[in-house]
Amino acid sequence: MAALGDRRAVDLLQQAEDAYGRARPHRERAWTRFLDPGRMAAFQLSTYVRLGDERQVIEAGQAVLSAVAQDADHKKVAVIHADIAQAQLRIGDVAEGVAYAHRALDTAQRSGSTWGLQDLTALEKALVIQQDQAARELLGDITSTRRSLGSSPA
Repeated sequence: MAALGDRRAVDLLQQAEDAYGRARPHRERAWTRFLDPGRMAAFQLSTYVRLGDERQVIEAGQAVLSAVAQDADHKKVAVIHADIAQAQLRIGDVAEGVAYAHRALDTAQRSGSTWGLQDLTALEKALVIQQDQAARELLGDITSTRRSLGSSPA
């Protein structure tokens, strides 16, 4: 619904968060265990990005980062930084988008994760249309890193 610009998506998101708050994933079906606070915060982020709600995008982005602050899984952190970068680029904040994209690339490089680099493919598409010099340079850095780690875009 958010992709269609329908603000009712926020209400549905709240209902999902309420259900998640009452759930006990470790006692229920195994497939529900993939939900965690970070993933729920990422759902918020994607919803607000699609609705173009800049204030909520910034708050949701910070919530996602807080939810994974203790997470040592650099792959997950790289993906979250990439998501926030895409959100910032989509709402027109190129400087913040590039800053988060740098964080995503740095984290993916530290983890040596081809998965993290593959997740940057969507971010590359958002960067390629930017006229900003920093965005262009970052695009080159992503391409160079991908070559050096021997992965190809998904």
